[in-house]
Amino acid sequence: MAFLEFRGVSKVYPPGIRALEKVTFAVEKGEFVFLQGPTGAGKTTLFRLITQEERPTEGEIWFSGRRIDTLDPRFVPFLRQRLGVVFQDLEIVPDWTVYEHLVAPLAVLGVNGKEARKAAWAVLCLLGLEKKSTFQARWLSGGEKQKLCIGRALVHRPKLILADEPTGNLDAASAAEVLNLLWDLSRNERVTVIVATHNEALLERFPARAILLERGRIRGERC
Repeated sequence: MAFLEFRGVSKVYPPGIRALEKVTFAVEKGEFVFLQGPTGAGKTTLFRLITQEERPTEGEIWFSGRRIDTLDPRFVPFLRQRLGVVFQDLEIVPDWTVYEHLVAPLAVLGVNGKEARKAAWAVLCLLGLEKKSTFQARWLSGGEKQKLCIGRALVHRPKLILADEPTGNLDAASAAEVLNLLWDLSRNERVTVIVATHNEALLERFPARAILLERGRIRGERC
């Protein structure tokens, strides 16, 4: 069984808006995959089904050997602990330091102080932000802020990272740096990464599979 699998998944919003239509695909563990399509194609809806912010109208979603579209709401927090989500709209606290952004998610999960500090520092080094650990987030560049968001998604060691248009607000150089970081995480850490994007140019830079989504339907793949 694939690490993540959609089987005939559809999502219909009132009054009959079909956001996804019979979507079927599979992603293997440690794979880096682009989910490519224009605005409104259904990329964000697909991610929200994985995180269980939404439930499909029909079909099945399997993650790490378990069906999650029928998951009891009590167990959704445990599912989300295995996921890391990176948004285009940077959800950071301007007054918090870089270090605080990485420790806070671990505190919520009940990780003890020593282990939280160790994990946060390891991610800071991975991101190349260790020299800016005491900087307030407001002082970072756009690319550094996005890297911080990746770090926050990564610090609890998720099995799957979902990056929703992570380079949409970045210049070309910063976008390449962020995508290289995600690519290296997949290659070196065996983290499964799915990057949703409408930017076709990104697909030419990385030898990754791309699932093409248009008007809620899978239109094909590029390898």
